[in-house]
Amino acid sequence: KSLLVIHYEIRIFITLSLLQKSPSSPVSCNATGFYPDRAMMFWRKDGEELHEDVDLGEILPNHDGSFQMSVDLDLSSVPAEDWRRYDCVFQLSGVEDDIISKLDKAVIRTNRGETAFRNDNFFYTECSHCLTFLSVLLLSSVPNW
Repeated sequence: KSLLVIHYEIRIFITLSLLQKSPSSPVSCNATGFYPDRAMMFWRKDGEELHEDVDLGEILPNHDGSFQMSVDLDLSSVPAEDWRRYDCVFQLSGVEDDIISKLDKAVIRTNRGETAFRNDNFFYTECSHCLTFLSVLLLSSVPNW
């Protein structure tokens, strides 16, 4: 008997989007398409994690076996010129690099029919990242061929 080891890669496409229902509602940072369901998400101001005016949603399953989550930030008392000091951070367990989205009015999706792109179509609303995980699948003993 010998031991068969199979290496495989799983590619996961994570989409990080900024959403806002109305000008007076919180800005929601939504991450979707990640796996496994061990993730953290938070808002930062000037590089420091925020706890006030933040509402963290739960991790929910998607129909394809991946997961999604969101975190809302109430900006009602923040002047528009200070928005650039904020960013949304997504951390997936086992992955070294964070996925970060700067708070920018130009990239927030709304229900008001506004475009998700700048005029030059170069800066997209969503930031998609492909994270590659190298996993090892260990099968039980397999007879020699």
